[in-house]
Amino acid sequence: IRSSLIAAGMIGVAMGGELVSQNSWKTIMIETLKLLKSKQCGTVAKTVLAQLHGRCFTLTNTMESVSHVLGVGLAASAGKGRKSRMSLAMESPKPRKTSANSANSIEVIEWLAETTERERNLELIDPILDRNGLSMLVNLFFSHVDHRDQRCRKNVLDGLMHCVLYGVQRLELDLTRVMRMCSGLKETNPKGWNQIFQNVKVVLEEEQR
Repeated sequence: IRSSLIAAGMIGVAMGGELVSQNSWKTIMIETLKLLKSKQCGTVAKTVLAQLHGRCFTLTNTMESVSHVLGVGLAASAGKGRKSRMSLAMESPKPRKTSANSANSIEVIEWLAETTERERNLELIDPILDRNGLSMLVNLFFSHVDHRDQRCRKNVLDGLMHCVLYGVQRLELDLTRVMRMCSGLKETNPKGWNQIFQNVKVVLEEEQR
């Protein structure tokens, strides 16, 4: 399996953005994400995903695979028409109980948080998340906000912070407006919501100096 992962990474690097247009892409992504939990292959899977991120895929064309592995439906994708999508983009998802069937959730949420941070710092993001996509990403983190594992809950808060920074820095959205996406957290975990808000302000202030 390790050899197959390494080979997939090499092929992906050679193909670049064409990789995600292949019929096998979704299967490759899903199976690689599942391997993040593996003691034998987890490190290799993480390395391969890091090699391909930005070069072959971005969060925009990976969301469906991530939601499949996490066992979470992308509810925001159900909207039809521009007006519907735009209204959904500003809607704050409600934190939900984690699915017991999602055995890979801890490692995948950690990867998702790290990848959100990495992507918002990329020089070029193609394709970049739109507001609706950002709302879907927030929803993926929200689905594990009450996870029993403390490390997972920490990664959820980290991921939400990077979602907010992504919205402000890369989509040029108003901070207050992006924080509205996280208003569901303010109801259930006001301390966590305030921590995200304060941390985001610190990062923005430091980068403006």
